[in-house]
Amino acid sequence: MKYAISLILFLSISLTTLFSCSGSKEKKRYIVAVSPNKPPMEMIDEQKRIVGFDIDVIQAIAERMNISIKIIPVLRSNLFPGLLNETYDIAISSITVSEPGLSEIIGIDYSKPYLDIGDVIVTSEDFEEYSGPESLKGRIVGIREGSKSRQVLKNYEGVTIREYKNIDQAFEDMATDKIHAICIDLPTAASFVKHNIEYKAIFKIHPHPITSENYIITLKTGNTALLNRINTGIDRMKKDGSLNALIEKWFFN
Repeated sequence: MKYAISLILFLSISLTTLFSCSGSKEKKRYIVAVSPNKPPMEMIDEQKRIVGFDIDVIQAIAERMNISIKIIPVLRSNLFPGLLNETYDIAISSITVSEPGLSEIIGIDYSKPYLDIGDVIVTSEDFEEYSGPESLKGRIVGIREGSKSRQVLKNYEGVTIREYKNIDQAFEDMATDKIHAICIDLPTAASFVKHNIEYKAIFKIHPHPITSENYIITLKTGNTALLNRINTGIDRMKKDGSLNALIEKWFFN
């Protein structure tokens, strides 16, 4: 009898430890943190709702994986501390693998990339001969100061690079023909072109990126079961074409 009780206690403790370590404990609802200040990835619309590409992505994953979520706005600086102290469970907010300081934080896990796209070329609509970066020979291209696209563009002969601290000025300069193209990350390009009435009719985003950037979803280390479900949801969205449909919706159409 004493042996049986000891065995039951051992099995109980072992199972509890197993579930705890595997991150298999499921909540009724998971809190998703977003910093809604980077359109069109995440933003507040006129009805005071949090909307954007990232919002559609996490909602689609939740729907496919039967996960209940609540999306809340937080300051960008609170994204990772809030995960670590379990104020919320998931963070999706234009977070990239190269996010400054992210690799140094202990206790954060990443999903597989749900978006893999970097800097794209934006030109005016009358730059009809543009067919790729090689078409920029003899042209002036604006980039954000310190952008890694500088090294890529330097490989193309005859390209003059002009760096800007304020990328708004680059778009103003292209509107007045002071420069011929801009190389910038896709979300920023879309915020200026697709979601800006003044520029939508005169500028064009070319969809083939010249650099690569992986956008990820982050969780506190240990939530293995939830991370696996998110990764499965990303895989399903890529397979069924819904992820590409969202890219077209928010960045190009």
